[in-house]
This record gives sequence, C-alpha cells and structure tokens, in this order.
Amino acid sequence: MRRVIPLVPGLLLATFITVSVCNVARAANDQTIVTPSASAVTQQPRVVIYTLSTCPHCQEAKEYMTSHGIPFVNREVDDDGEHMQELMKIYDEMKVPTEKRGVPLIVISDKIRLQGFNKEKFQQELDKSLTQRPSPAVTKP
Repeated sequence: MRRVIPLVPGLLLATFITVSVCNVARAANDQTIVTPSASAVTQQPRVVIYTLSTCPHCQEAKEYMTSHGIPFVNREVDDDGEHMQELMKIYDEMKVPTEKRGVPLIVISDKIRLQGFNKEKFQQELDKSLTQRPSPAVTKP
C-alpha cells in the first residue's frame, strides 16, 4: 500500500495539468488571430544570383544588393557542382550558346533572368516584379 500512495498525488497532478491544458486550448480557439495588414508587410521577390568567387561583376552585384537591403541567395558555381548544374540548366532553357554563358546570372522570382549586372536594369526588373506580385490575401474572422 505504501507504493500506491505516492502515485495518487502524481495522478491528481497529471489530471490537473491535463484539464488546465485543455482549457487553455479551448480558450485559444476562441481568440481572434490578428495579422498585419497587406500594406504593413513588405514582400520582396526571391532573388538568386549565380556567381564565381573571383568575379568582380558578381561582387559588385552582391554589394549592391547588400547595401540596398535586397535579400538574395548567393550560389557560387565554383564551390558547388549542383549550383553549376542549375546554372547550366537555366542557360539551356534560355537557349544561350555555350560560348555566351557567364556570371553573374540573376534570377528574380523564378521568372526574370538577367545575365551580367547593370544596376539600373536590375533595379527596374526588381521594381517591376514587385508591382506584378499579387497582394497577400487578407482574411477576416
């Protein structure tokens, strides 16, 4: 009988915790979810840049994006064979001849592809992709 007595307080505690957690979960279901308005959320298109670690034009593009607060994914093709394969696949899809392929290659929102780096052209395409994106759906409870 001695061994059963210590278990009773444990069972009471477990029951109390279970009931408390269930009440909290039920109360959470009664709450309204508040999300920021569409205008409060700044959405950037996804920017991926394929680079070589020794390429000065690649470095210029990365510095431009960093200094202007543009998030990007850098894929160095000289460090990663998979990134090189991705780059070649993109060039194949673009039907770019082998002798005209190079870096940087910038891909914006998986749609816009820019070979080389020109600040004005890049910013123009980035801005265009921002205006073409659908605004996030806002749901009301």
